[in-house]
Amino acid sequence: MHIKRLARISLLFFICVICAICGFECLFTSLKGASLNLFADDVKRSPAWEINTTDTSLATTALKIAKESYPEIDIEYYLKRLENIIENIKTSLRDETEPEQIIKTMNIVLFNELQFKYVQTGNLDYISLNKVLDSKIGNCVGLSILYLCIAEGLHLPIYGVSVPEHIFVRYDDGNFRRNIETGYEGMFTPDSYYINMHGKRISQTSVKNGYYLKNLTVDEVIADIYLNRSIIQKEKGSIEAALKDVDHAIELHKNDAVAFCNRGVIYEKLKDTDRAIKDYNKAIELNPDYAPAYYNRGSLYATIEVIDKAIMDYSKALSLDPNSILSYYNRGIAFKMIGRPDLTIEDLSKAISLDPKFADAYAHRGLAYAESGEQEKALAGFNKTLELDPNNTEIYMKRGILHADAQRFDDAIKDVTTFIEFSPKNAFAYYIRAKAHRGKGDMQKSLEDYNKVIELSPRLAGVYFERGQIKNQLERTDEALMDFNISIELFPYNPFAYLHRGNTFKKLGKNENALKDYLTYLKLNPNAPDAEEINREIENMQNTR
Repeated sequence: MHIKRLARISLLFFICVICAICGFECLFTSLKGASLNLFADDVKRSPAWEINTTDTSLATTALKIAKESYPEIDIEYYLKRLENIIENIKTSLRDETEPEQIIKTMNIVLFNELQFKYVQTGNLDYISLNKVLDSKIGNCVGLSILYLCIAEGLHLPIYGVSVPEHIFVRYDDGNFRRNIETGYEGMFTPDSYYINMHGKRISQTSVKNGYYLKNLTVDEVIADIYLNRSIIQKEKGSIEAALKDVDHAIELHKNDAVAFCNRGVIYEKLKDTDRAIKDYNKAIELNPDYAPAYYNRGSLYATIEVIDKAIMDYSKALSLDPNSILSYYNRGIAFKMIGRPDLTIEDLSKAISLDPKFADAYAHRGLAYAESGEQEKALAGFNKTLELDPNNTEIYMKRGILHADAQRFDDAIKDVTTFIEFSPKNAFAYYIRAKAHRGKGDMQKSLEDYNKVIELSPRLAGVYFERGQIKNQLERTDEALMDFNISIELFPYNPFAYLHRGNTFKKLGKNENALKDYLTYLKLNPNAPDAEEINREIENMQNTR
């Protein structure tokens, strides 16, 4: 069981990141842009915006990939539309050769005149070049591809640059270097901004090794197109297609920690634990500061009940991203699994402080309070859960048990009845309601619920034992005897079943049978508090033979 992953990610207005449940199973749209193998000298030999029609086109490659998802598209039609945009920018540039003015002009044409807009979502329409051109809407991937294709057509030294879960572009002619945020109309952002982003930090080793923040190759651009399509396919449930795409991405770009992290998620969905852990390990090797890799590996360890390693990974994720709600939440659940409700309460309280509407955190904290004997706090937690999520039927059951333990039988019956409406074949629910009816003194309704429990689960010795007691109270003595017989047949080591059957035999005048059961009761329970009383009863029976 993968511990339910509920994400609350802090999204800066121009960063294209979408995280699922699960948690950190990221739909991040991190597209790495094209290196056109151009140098400053190339630009000087001809106008910077001159279209070179003989070069291999990134636009053609992007459209061919898009055509796999949209087979009806006419690639030549979209290439012509790109050419029109390029001509528009070329006209606006006139004889301009200063990089800052070139960037400014491109941004004005794209974002002001043509009004291309940014959207924070990973929908396939927003990363596919044809759809971006049609709608003039794209996420960081779609807009970065558009920018790179135009730059390619203008023969400009503009490259894609990836950081964990994001893509932007960079003008770099060897003398002038400027990062360009396509997610915010071309705004400049320094490299330092990306290095220490919460949850998506980049280790200095990764930067030194060139895994992030470098100008990227054409293959790496294509790799990220496949990677992002893989993530979208994974979210849609097309797991085999998602695996095929991410495999292709890793073949083209072997040093992307995020790609390995996401393939790990896919392997998890395919129940391939060994490969999933191997990919998470690889992601951590490539970027030791990437919190989602630790979170995902921790969640996988929790699933296979290697709780100590799960807690270590959640803790590492929190050291890298102290505002990770899911890491607090899942570490809290892990602490509960090793019998530390105090630490569970601490972690879930932190998760709630970060997200006061996190219903599941209130639910599990309520359970931890119940285990700690803090019944009122537990009740408050369950109430808050249902306030935030009225469809959480499991909590009606948990709250019903809490009410029953506190002898609030009417409230218990109401909650369990609500649960039964959603789960009419849950034997345990009928059992709890049977006990609540019994506590309230309504033996007939209690009997009806015990009957339902046995109908759904006919081999529960304890239920026959308890139903036998109810039948005795309803003066259905022969039926009670039958229930005690079945209970003992199913589990012959319950001393109280013999005691109550002995009482039932005595009530029916079958003293020899009663005597045997009393003796068995004392044999199984020699330190019974009523042993003296039972011994007197045995003595009386033996004297009246």
